[in-house]
Amino acid sequence: MKYGIQIVRDANMKINWRATVNRYAPLIPILMMLVACGAASLILSSCGDNKTNLRNEKHQPLCFQGVPTIRVRLTSSSVSKAVISTSSPYKIFVDGNKVGSNDQKMPKTTVRRKNGLWILGDDKIPGKTLTIEPTDKNNGLVGFDKRLYRGKLVLIPAKDNNFYVHNNVNFESYVAGVVPKELYAYFHPETYRAQAVAARTYALYEMVTRGKKSSFDVWATQISQVYQGMLYETDKAWDAVRKTHGWVLAYGPEGEERIFLSQFSASNGGYVNGAYVIRDGVDVEWPPLQGGQHDGMGKDSPRYSWHPVRLRKTDIYNALAKQYSSIRKLGNMKTLRVQSKTDYGRPIFFDVVNRDGKSVKVRAENLRLCMLRSKVEAAKKLYSMNCQIRDIGDAIEFYAGTGYGHGVGMSQWGAEDRAKSGQSAEKILEFYYPGAKILRAY
Repeated sequence: MKYGIQIVRDANMKINWRATVNRYAPLIPILMMLVACGAASLILSSCGDNKTNLRNEKHQPLCFQGVPTIRVRLTSSSVSKAVISTSSPYKIFVDGNKVGSNDQKMPKTTVRRKNGLWILGDDKIPGKTLTIEPTDKNNGLVGFDKRLYRGKLVLIPAKDNNFYVHNNVNFESYVAGVVPKELYAYFHPETYRAQAVAARTYALYEMVTRGKKSSFDVWATQISQVYQGMLYETDKAWDAVRKTHGWVLAYGPEGEERIFLSQFSASNGGYVNGAYVIRDGVDVEWPPLQGGQHDGMGKDSPRYSWHPVRLRKTDIYNALAKQYSSIRKLGNMKTLRVQSKTDYGRPIFFDVVNRDGKSVKVRAENLRLCMLRSKVEAAKKLYSMNCQIRDIGDAIEFYAGTGYGHGVGMSQWGAEDRAKSGQSAEKILEFYYPGAKILRAY
């Protein structure tokens, strides 16, 4: 035992039901809430009169008994090995059973998986889910790769001896790690508070939707929200988190409020986009995500307006064909034309037209994302779909472009301008998510 791990062998590997219950205890309040308020509705307000000002220090009745734990997937794809560590004494669990501990911190140790065994240094431990947890839950940290995290690391098997690395962490600590990665350090405290509420709502929504049918709740990347652990936390972020403790956005009549996917982006370029410009589904009907507000704020953003971008038709076709079989069947692309647009001129759908005049409808935002995933250098400067297009021969030019990102929900640069002009976090959120209320979830 190279690292002095005290391995506890259990020949029968019986399920430790107490550990299992503890593992899922943070989710029990969520399930109880959903049962009480309507599972499909994701209702948050039936536990009491939760409406109050963000600065009200008096705690109102809570829907969650205590701060829940959120499960963050740190690896975007499965890995064959991981370098882990701890900053303090730790315990090791496999499938909820304690199998080892050490009264010293764990140095950087490579973990692998082979034939149903976890290979941790010189130790081989049978089982599925491997958990590394600091003994000191308040101050102990776990390390993965070059980052440190609060909470614990949970390694879950995938195919071919690969596995995923998760960070199960206190929800408020997670939000404190997200906010400073979403905003500049010099942004106004009210912007930080607005971002904390929006980020918390977004993550909670993913927890009670994706999380109910998956081994994790959120990604650590822009697929969800950027989260890189404790080292990126700041005093300003924690101040915002503490002053908005447990607060989320919801909509609906009294007693029937529901949380929603409170998306946000860097800059909307002048208008708040409705969710319908980037996706289909029932959520696009939610009142706070209808968009359409004229937003004159956020002009300090370096991407508020941008230079024309020319993309070769062959590059556009190849990027789309990689994603869509219907585009591949076209065989080529002659031109791109706007199929539908918003009242303020932002394309919603394009028609990709081939040389025979046949066409396939593609969502404008999906075209942008496909181009960003391609290796076409020019595509990196296609900052949003708030733009116009024209055919210039062998290329399509995207011009009169404004904004950075999808533009749905809160504009971070717009929020900053509003905060600097004297608006509170409540007023900022009220503008970007009209009809939403601020409720306490825990």
